[in-house]
Amino acid sequence: MESLTDIQRAVYDYTRQVLKQGQPFPSLRDIANHFGFQHTTARFHLKALEKKGFIKQRSQRISAYTLADNGDANPQSFDLIARIPAGAPLPVFDETRESFQVTTDFFGGGDILGIRVTGDSMSGDSIAEGDIAMIKRQQEANKGDILALRIEDEITLKRIRQEADKVHLLPSNPEHSIRVVPARQLEILGKLVGIIRKV
Repeated sequence: MESLTDIQRAVYDYTRQVLKQGQPFPSLRDIANHFGFQHTTARFHLKALEKKGFIKQRSQRISAYTLADNGDANPQSFDLIARIPAGAPLPVFDETRESFQVTTDFFGGGDILGIRVTGDSMSGDSIAEGDIAMIKRQQEANKGDILALRIEDEITLKRIRQEADKVHLLPSNPEHSIRVVPARQLEILGKLVGIIRKV
């Protein structure tokens, strides 16, 4: 695999950091704003990264990229959980016999599991049906985090807003309504730290 120039390495590291934070692959606008580029310059660097095998396009949309496995780190195996609804909460997931491998530095450290997404309530965050949500097991959350949540015997993927003894489950797809549940019924299972796109 070809080596990267300093600026190409900076762009590549930026895209990896964004993905680690559970966000979709940065758009041309995001990259241009972050580095002070013109859009054409951002596109040039993405094309260079694609040509050198560090990223690959998911579709004809110019910003629809994902990282390629470039062998920079040792692969780590993750167990795949059956499903987590990004829609109406559904019964709690079960583990499957399926597993997959990604490089260890994609999602930081900690206890991480992969969950197959169903539904489209988080499509505003580019989380689609069939994607694998990478969840870091933890009970604390910061404002804006996308969380895996247990509500009694149900589980869902949402942001939350707490008001007194109520918690609002916030979809990012405006076609879905906000659900309000008693705080005592809700348990935070973990935080979304990345998405592996369906192919």
